Amino acid sequence: MTQATDIIIRPATKADVSDLNEALQSLSHDLGDPHNAKIEDLMVHGFGENPAFKALIAKDQANGTCIGVSVYSPMYSTVRGAAGFYVSDLWVSKEARGLGLGPKLLKAVIKSAPSSWKVGFLKLAVYNDNPNARRFYDRLGFKFDPNETYMTISGRELEKMVN
Repeated sequence: MTQATDIIIRPATKADVSDLNEALQSLSHDLGDPHNAKIEDLMVHGFGENPAFKALIAKDQANGTCIGVSVYSPMYSTVRGAAGFYVSDLWVSKEARGLGLGPKLLKAVIKSAPSSWKVGFLKLAVYNDNPNARRFYDRLGFKFDPNETYMTISGRELEKMVN
């Protein structure tokens, strides 16, 4: 069994894409979501010429098993007057839950910022039907903002907007 002292958290590299994909597949399964990202997508969007995201990977040093990941992107808020990160995915394996790995991954996201930043916030979305995640983030100090509504445009509507 993994011990908290046996865990290393580091930036994911191209060599980690398979582990990253497996972890994100597990997260999608746990949430009842489809998993449409393929290894090729992760390579292009995370490790290509113009990455759209960054990722951290947590591994059990004893056996090299991936036990956690965080996928995130930088953002800027004019309301806050600060740079921050949007955490799109946070996953901890069932075996590693209870070791404090989730908060450690979030802390590592903050510490990954360039030295010129003073990170002012982390932002993420929690599914309404996932009360355990909500409690987890509440315990860490995340706050629900009733003034914000998460909105998305994609598919045909996005194509219409572009054309």
